[in-house]
Parts: sequence; structure tokens; C-alpha cells
Amino acid sequence: MTYKSDIQKADRTTEATDFPKVVLIDNTNACNLRCSMCDHKNMRQYRKVQVMAMDLYRKIIDEIALENPTARIWQIFFGDPFLCKDMDERIRYAKDKGLTDVVLNTNGLLMTRERALPLIEAGLDAIYVGIDAARADTYEKIRVGGDFQKVVDNVLTYRDLLKTAGRQGQQLFVQFVVSDINEAQVDMFKEFWEKHGVAVKIRPKVSWAGLVEAANLQANSNLVRRPCYWLMRTINICADGRVALCSVDVHCRVPCGNVAEESIKTLWQKGLLQHYRRMHLENRFHELPDMCRNCADWQSGYAEFHIPKTIAAGEKA
Repeated sequence: MTYKSDIQKADRTTEATDFPKVVLIDNTNACNLRCSMCDHKNMRQYRKVQVMAMDLYRKIIDEIALENPTARIWQIFFGDPFLCKDMDERIRYAKDKGLTDVVLNTNGLLMTRERALPLIEAGLDAIYVGIDAARADTYEKIRVGGDFQKVVDNVLTYRDLLKTAGRQGQQLFVQFVVSDINEAQVDMFKEFWEKHGVAVKIRPKVSWAGLVEAANLQANSNLVRRPCYWLMRTINICADGRVALCSVDVHCRVPCGNVAEESIKTLWQKGLLQHYRRMHLENRFHELPDMCRNCADWQSGYAEFHIPKTIAAGEKA
């Protein structure tokens, strides 16, 4: 039986009115894998592969530091951070500006001791490693081009580095996106990482606004729709400065301004993003752009966390 998103859990719909609670920054949109649940392979049809200019990055961080230094800052939107050669410098800049929640997501393949240590020393607050399988054969079907054992070893190395070189509060998570390919391995995945003292994040699959198949999602016509969690709280900034509609608009098919030309605050409060949030909150879904109107990914706007007892008791992962 195919796993279904639990829409009763997709209830985090409070609007961030003054400034985003979450900022996704496309420091690089390059990726070294071609995962089956991702549409990165088609990105070049919409935007070029690039690294964000440092001047633009500093502009973004400077404004966040002024307006909301406690916002969660994802340093990657649609790429892998280990393909950004100066990621440690970018993290350090954000931390030196007083940002309190600077995080990364990665497939972990390049997360070697030599590459990981500078990120830890720069002050990274948390890293999330997408693995999505408890067995190598399943991993190879999902994380195409990856190496299951290498990623597991890299995570365990990162765990050990946090114990010896990490700062208080730095966190490590492994992530499992549930799909019809791996749904039978959720418990096995949790048990393995619990045994190794690493926190686990479980979340439903998304379709990236209809770009890939996601059997866990139901047709919007069969449900009472709710406002989208990502639209309500998150701004998503592409490597060239353009702002995408939401966190699943990975190709920026619905551009909503450019932070190279306007401030985040102006775009959030007075631009198209504010207009579309109003539509969601007022249940005017039929007025939305096609991509958003037809999107069912709001059903997956939640996650479950499993924290080993050793971490909950205060030990680092």
C-alpha cells in the first residue's frame, strides 16, 4: 500500500507578515546526483548552473541580520553545498553577522572529513543529509549516482567530528523522504541511526509542483485545501537573485522579483509573494498561477523527527 501524506499534519499555516521566518539561498544550484524524486536533471531548461556572487550573498545576509537574525537560513535551495568551494566562508560571514540558525542540506557524497571540518569550524548550526534508504540496493534506485556506504561513512565521520571539534548546539540529521520505493524501510532506517546516535528526519515526498510523480499526494479536488506552509513562511532566492514563488518552485517558473534590485522586506511585504499569500489565506486558490493552483505539495508540509536518547540528554550527535 502506497504511503499517503497525512494532511492533518499539514497545518503550519501561520503567515510571517513582516519578514520571512525561513530564507533559502541558492549559493550554488549545481548537484552531483540525479535522484529519482528530483527534477534537477531538467534545470538547464529554466536556468543556468551557477554559484551566487559573493556581493549578492552579503547583501542578503546583511539584510537578514538587520531584520530577523533568528530566521532559519538554508544555504542551499536546489544544489549541493560541497560544490560551492567557499561555503565555509559564506557560513562564517552569516554567523559573524549574528545569524543564529544557519543550516545546510546535502546528499553527503562529498562530505568527507576534509570538506566537513571547515563547515563545523565556521559555526554551521545544523546539517541534513538526504539518504532515503536503509539498504544499498534501494538507495541506488533513489539516489542515482551515489554510493550508499560512502555516505553512511561520511555521516558517521561528521558525527565524530562534532564530538571533537563541534561547538555547543551544532546538529546533524539524516533525512528519509518516504515514497513507494522505500516506505517498507522507515523503521529499519530509524533503528540503524538511533543505534549510531544520529537524529532522523522523516518527511513525505513532494512533486516539485507537478514535475515528478508523487503517489502520496491526493488530487486537490478531493480535499479541503489549506494554505501552503512554504509560501506562508519562506522566501526562496535563486543563484541569480531571482525570487521563486515557493520552496517547490525549484526552476523559478513563477518569478516574484529579484533581491539584487529590491530588498527582501519589500518583496515580502509588498510584492507578488504577499499577493499570493493573501489568495491562500482567503481560499482564492482558483486565482493563483497555474503551477500553484494545481500543486498538491502543500499536503507534505510537515516532518517527523526522531532524536536518540543520548542527544536528547545533551550529548552531541
